[in-house]
Amino acid sequence: MKRSILIAFIILLAVLGWIVSGQFTNVEVQGENNETTTKTDWSSSDDKTNDENEEITFSVETKVFKSSLIDQSIELQGQTIHNKKIDVKSQTSGNIDKIQFKRGDKVSADSEMITISLEDRNEKLSSAKKDLDRLTKELVLNEKNRDNLLRQNSERIELYEIEYASAKQLIDKGLSSKSKLSLASFNLANAKADKEDIDIKFESTLANLEAQISNVKSVLKNIKLDVEKTSIKAPFDGIISQKMVEKTEFISVGSPLFTIIDLDPIKIEGYLSESDVNKVSVGTKALIEDSNGIKKNGIISFISPSAEKSTRTFEITIKADNKDLTYKSGITTKIIIKGSELKAHKIPPSILTLLDDGTVGVKAVDSENKVTFYPTKTIKDTIDGMWVSGLPETVNLIVSGQEYISIGEKIN
Repeated sequence: MKRSILIAFIILLAVLGWIVSGQFTNVEVQGENNETTTKTDWSSSDDKTNDENEEITFSVETKVFKSSLIDQSIELQGQTIHNKKIDVKSQTSGNIDKIQFKRGDKVSADSEMITISLEDRNEKLSSAKKDLDRLTKELVLNEKNRDNLLRQNSERIELYEIEYASAKQLIDKGLSSKSKLSLASFNLANAKADKEDIDIKFESTLANLEAQISNVKSVLKNIKLDVEKTSIKAPFDGIISQKMVEKTEFISVGSPLFTIIDLDPIKIEGYLSESDVNKVSVGTKALIEDSNGIKKNGIISFISPSAEKSTRTFEITIKADNKDLTYKSGITTKIIIKGSELKAHKIPPSILTLLDDGTVGVKAVDSENKVTFYPTKTIKDTIDGMWVSGLPETVNLIVSGQEYISIGEKIN
């Protein structure tokens, strides 16, 4: 029994000795990139201890960091969208006579796609033209009749004016009776009244003919437009993505016929974060790369003035040349918006320190072994560290134990 107690006591003394010896060991290790990481003991006295003035020791680690040039380019995911897309619909009714395309065909603007049967449209057009010719001739004839009647009336007025003047002279000489003068005056007045009747009658006829001509012209115009609508053309250069009708099928006004898509230029839609939106502007160049590794150069053509409520990101649109049609609509792309280069340090986020006033930064050791503080600004986050600015080109940062020491204290 005594032997087992003795063995246990010896083991206890050995463990206590190993623990105590670990408190006073200085370790120096080699860090990444040939930078030295040093573990240092830092001591301070506790004024509240007994007369023996017991000493408390803390360990800190430091590491030398050097600045590097980093690219501030913005990289984000995007998706291609078509430049234009239209569902072409019929503007008239009738049976489809011809279809001159297949799904997937590349077509040019104003090329004929579908022809609708004319049916009786040509007869209506011919009839309207004949009505217009007839009314136009009636209008000319009406003007001629009016001119003839007015000329005849003018001759009668001149004749009655002569008769009236002669009768008056004879009465003045006492050679004629007043009845002849009265008859001459009556005939002259009637001739003048006839002139007014002629003007009123022919003005009324003229207005009626002009109204008929205007109505026929309107009908003629509508028939011509309807005839033109029987030929459906491509609104722009593009690719036929959908075909909704077949030959001989009857269609009415508003029936969908086909869908045409324009892919040149191609548009790429992406979303910028709040921190990046003010770094770009309309006209800024961007590099686009699709999932197949095909790259294109583009420029930013639109930046949303308001953020998406759910994500707090800003929509941007980039346009890129796509004459070769290698980019389709709806594919995932990588967007790289070129930025300037900046000197920065890559540090572990765990060494960041927050001061009482809210300033974020890091603690370092200067040439006199005093603890100093550098405010930092985050440039970007990566998987293996954080890039920050605001530090000297070469700096010895405290990477462990910084929470136990104060700014301005000296490290042994």
